[in-house]
Amino acid sequence: MPLPSSTESADSLINSAVDSSSLTDSDHVSVTCEDRWQVYHRLQDLGITCRCGGFKPLQVEVKTPTEALQLWNILRRVSSARPVLIASLDQCWKMPGFER
Repeated sequence: MPLPSSTESADSLINSAVDSSSLTDSDHVSVTCEDRWQVYHRLQDLGITCRCGGFKPLQVEVKTPTEALQLWNILRRVSSARPVLIASLDQCWKMPGFER
């Protein structure tokens, strides 16, 4: 399934992957963005199957809902503006049980 590097598209990926029975071994997500190498290396660190060649889109194999969530988070991090990320982090700090 093609996936542009935007938070809205990443959200739709998560929504479609919530039910793990809807995922098959052949589900693939194509990621095209200027930050694809950063995304590629982070996915490699997480052990998520992906391929990326020069001047070609990043191909990510999403096998589980957890992998879909990790991909969504990476895409959000590289595609969101800094103030949005700061606001998100501030919200996390306000969660019950978290002390600075």
